[in-house]
Amino acid sequence: MRPILPGGKILVVDDNADMRDYLQRILSVRWSVEVANNGEQAVMSIINNPPDLVVTDMNMTGSDGLALLREIRANRNAIPVLMLTAQADEETTVKGLFEGADDFIVEPFGARELITRVVAQLEVSRIRQYNRQAVLASEERYCQLYENLQKKEEQLAYAQRAAGIGLWSYDLKTNTGFVTSEWRHLMGYPEEDEAWSFAKFLMCVHRDDQKRIKATHWKAVNSELGLDTEFRINHPEKGLQWILSRAQYIPPTENNDAARLLGYIMNITERKQFDEALRLSNERYNCLKMVTAAIVWTAAPDGRIIEDVPMWEAFTGQTPAEYKGYGWLNALHPNDRDPTLTLWIDALEIKHPIEVLFRLRLRDGTYQEMLAVGLPVFDVDGNVWEWVGTVTEVR
Repeated sequence: MRPILPGGKILVVDDNADMRDYLQRILSVRWSVEVANNGEQAVMSIINNPPDLVVTDMNMTGSDGLALLREIRANRNAIPVLMLTAQADEETTVKGLFEGADDFIVEPFGARELITRVVAQLEVSRIRQYNRQAVLASEERYCQLYENLQKKEEQLAYAQRAAGIGLWSYDLKTNTGFVTSEWRHLMGYPEEDEAWSFAKFLMCVHRDDQKRIKATHWKAVNSELGLDTEFRINHPEKGLQWILSRAQYIPPTENNDAARLLGYIMNITERKQFDEALRLSNERYNCLKMVTAAIVWTAAPDGRIIEDVPMWEAFTGQTPAEYKGYGWLNALHPNDRDPTLTLWIDALEIKHPIEVLFRLRLRDGTYQEMLAVGLPVFDVDGNVWEWVGTVTEVR
């Protein structure tokens, strides 16, 4: 049983036909892939058939990757964008991030690095979509509940606790506010402190976020655009927590009710922890690739090589079409093929790690003694869903 990977549709944008075909070949093994030759084609494809991820070259002729990125973000489109670049300098990275890129991959890169970054972006996109849906659902519950606040205050408190949100209102004429008990619970704000003020709220916010939150608040007060921000708090019982706060600007009414901000907060600490764990996992993988000189490979449960192994191609000269499946055996010394295959089949049957020595034919036709090590990776049901391993030179 192989794990279910996130996402479904990927749009590849590159004016280089060879790179475009290479990306499509790697990614189409797992996902539905569409291709575009330039930014104009990509925009039309996004409009007609929105993808889950855009993988684009940063330096295309004509409308380059940055122009495409600006077009996507100008339409308030949250599709994640993974940019390919041959420039690994800080200026390029900062420029792309400023325009709204989600991640970069520096050429040249291997299939495994590409797939890892694609999986990471699709998973982050899935989480963001889930959070947006949760927020929208919370907003619907909030709108339904707030209309009956005065009549059903006790019911509202229970509903907020179940939804995990706390409501607040800020009068822009008197600069006074109202918060519910659940808001106080989420913020660690004392229940016995009846008087609420923005100054007291700011004291709950993490010191490093106070200046930014203060500026965000006053921008919302003066611009009539509402509020959407995240910040940290020092909760008296739970310690450091992440809070999402959203509010909508409510204009004055014909009854002379003052304009106000009407909003809610929710705890997003678990989401932040997941995002950080995902980032660290990706960083560990990148570091591992940098420090190892081994040929790293993966195989299907039945032992077939189904993914590209660029280092094997570099050592042997075999193309992916030649070494995939069981074609890699043809690069072994003729006297080592049958013994190696026998050990490999035995390991597959008993689901046990394998170590085997064989002579490998290099690009120049000479043979080098190599040590191959493979380990089974099990799913939650105890079945092998893939094999991973390395091949290293024996000195």
